[in-house]
Amino acid sequence: MLNEKKFKELFQRSGEHLVSIFIPTYRANHAQEDRLRLKNALKEASKQLEERGMSKQEAHSYLEEAFQLVENEHFFSNLSDGLCFFIDQGYFHYEVLPVNFNPYVYTGEQFYLRPALPILTGQSRFFLLALSQNEVRFFEGHQHSITPVKIDDLVPANMKELFEMSDVKEHLQHHSGQGSRQGRQGGREAMYHGQGSGKDDQAEDLKKYFKEIDNGLMEMLHDEKSPMVVAAVDYLLPIYKEVNTYPHLLDEHISGNPEAEGPAELHEKAWPIVGRYYKKQQEVDKTSFQQAMAQDKASADVHEIIPAAINGRVKVLYVNKDYHTYGQFDEKKNAITIHEQRRTDSSELLGIAAIQTYLQGGLVQLLERTEMPLPTANLNAIFRY
Repeated sequence: MLNEKKFKELFQRSGEHLVSIFIPTYRANHAQEDRLRLKNALKEASKQLEERGMSKQEAHSYLEEAFQLVENEHFFSNLSDGLCFFIDQGYFHYEVLPVNFNPYVYTGEQFYLRPALPILTGQSRFFLLALSQNEVRFFEGHQHSITPVKIDDLVPANMKELFEMSDVKEHLQHHSGQGSRQGRQGGREAMYHGQGSGKDDQAEDLKKYFKEIDNGLMEMLHDEKSPMVVAAVDYLLPIYKEVNTYPHLLDEHISGNPEAEGPAELHEKAWPIVGRYYKKQQEVDKTSFQQAMAQDKASADVHEIIPAAINGRVKVLYVNKDYHTYGQFDEKKNAITIHEQRRTDSSELLGIAAIQTYLQGGLVQLLERTEMPLPTANLNAIFRY
């Protein structure tokens, strides 16, 4: 999966003929269609390389590793929603991504990265915690996919394990003279699940168990901002919420014992909850944009927005995900020139604005045209100042 480190590595690479290829793919049973899409994309990449001065043979050789994958049947049986390639002289990298995007080929002096941004900006990303007394599972999800995340080095495997570990620790302390334990008949294990002194003890045990889970997860989630959904029986949720410290836990949850649910079933129940969250967030964003426009702190003018994005002035950027604007940015004049037709020296300006906003700490939203705060423009922005 593409991460921020790899993204920045790709961004920082420069050269004469950097090729970026994006194609939508199927998860299964459409290998012929996916192969044809890749063939067509490579044909377009070859054409662009030839326009930049390569011979037909040189262009084919430059793309050789990607051409080899076209004939690899196993490769096309392990895809997701999107596939992207980044190719340079002596460099070949591809990513299978749970993001669907339109076919697009770009050759220039830098890699083109805008379609991959949703993986990092969390426009459909979420976490799912499947919680019971007998097991803990954690997943990272997107609108069309879900992936298990290994957490057994961070949290107790289940409630029994936590208290068995506590018993061992107390037993060792007792024998080393650091404490004593009176009336230990089966230890703490005899008390949890409400078998000891009643419901109050059971609630305290659950709270301790959930606190250990929260502590472990926060080692991994401390700088994350994606929403998290919990799958659990109803009575456990308020106890977990009491100890939870992850600020993006959603109020709505998946009701019922998740132990018998596989990743696909959990994803099917989680996405409607997460989808409602993101839809609501879009409406909040639109209101924020309108308020900022009224205060002269927002714009829908590409000539204003793109230089502002490059200079780190954009707080929130909304981009029509299906539209491209070609031209050049003049650093001395701090202004853009738009090309009516794409040229070999053209840069894709909306992509530059999106990447620069993201890298400088701004929020980037790639949206359908109808979802834009101001749908008559392909670029909307709220400024920091």
